[in-house]
Amino acid sequence: MPARKAIEMGKGTILVSLPKDWVRKNGIKKGADISVEELSPGKLVVRPYESGEEEQKQIVIEYEGDDFSQVANDVTGAYLLGYDMIRVQGSRVMSREDRQKIKDTLGRLVGLEMLDEGSKRMTLQFLLEPTAITPEKIVRRMAGLLDSMLEDTAEALSDGDAKLFALVGERDDEVDRLYFLLVRATRAGIMRPEVSERYGLSPVDLVDYRVLASFLESVGDAVSELSHKLLEAPSSKQEARDYAKCVLKLKEMNELSTQGFLSRRAGKPRTVSKQVAALADEVTKSLAAMAKTSGGVGAKTAETLASLERVSKLLVDVSDLAVITRQIP
Repeated sequence: MPARKAIEMGKGTILVSLPKDWVRKNGIKKGADISVEELSPGKLVVRPYESGEEEQKQIVIEYEGDDFSQVANDVTGAYLLGYDMIRVQGSRVMSREDRQKIKDTLGRLVGLEMLDEGSKRMTLQFLLEPTAITPEKIVRRMAGLLDSMLEDTAEALSDGDAKLFALVGERDDEVDRLYFLLVRATRAGIMRPEVSERYGLSPVDLVDYRVLASFLESVGDAVSELSHKLLEAPSSKQEARDYAKCVLKLKEMNELSTQGFLSRRAGKPRTVSKQVAALADEVTKSLAAMAKTSGGVGAKTAETLASLERVSKLLVDVSDLAVITRQIP
């Protein structure tokens, strides 16, 4: 829209006219109340005033009782699409098993809680404000979980503690929960400019965070898979030490690559990317040496080495993403 002149009225009161097309589109009449909200220094949001709470996005998911997997998928999809109220209802009584499956689905979706339920319905509501948790905070939490997963994997190898391997897999479930929350948060920011303003992120930034979260979620899956491989394939003390050294290098790569992305606008992501690439080369060489010294690598050992390599490549992708997004103004 073209610039509009500010007109002074009375003692210090400044008036700015509203665009005619916008007024007509939003049904603004003479005497109507207008909401004006400051988002950040130098930026205001002007919109029709809405009394009471903002209308919530609602969706109804039909329960037929024959294919519950689709209902669970629909609940997850509605969550990711930003619905605040999700009603699951049908004409028949919900079985106890299906009710439990819905509650299990809730366990994977941060902020979604059971509001009420009846014999033929369940009402779920998202209780977190869109701006309560920023994408940056979610990513930092995801990276922190990955860091602890790798640390526990290395410790389990050093101490021969099988219980620690099991804990790594459980922590991956929390990474998945945060991934779903970040998808919802980035979508809210893209659809609602005032939310992205509060995040302090542009729509392009939000897409970058969405891609980053996908990489981190994949890293979590790969580390969880690695822990299972290490648990299933007993190794000698020397092999365990070699594995542990590689895992600690992966931990350092995770710290560098994520921090490189978060500080990409002010930092030096290309330098970080080179450091991560150097560590990745060290991991690759270590894996090749381990395969050579093992003499006829068995299937289990080959799978373990492949899992280590997969984690390394994903973390290189994260550091490369920081370089790419740094080049975009």
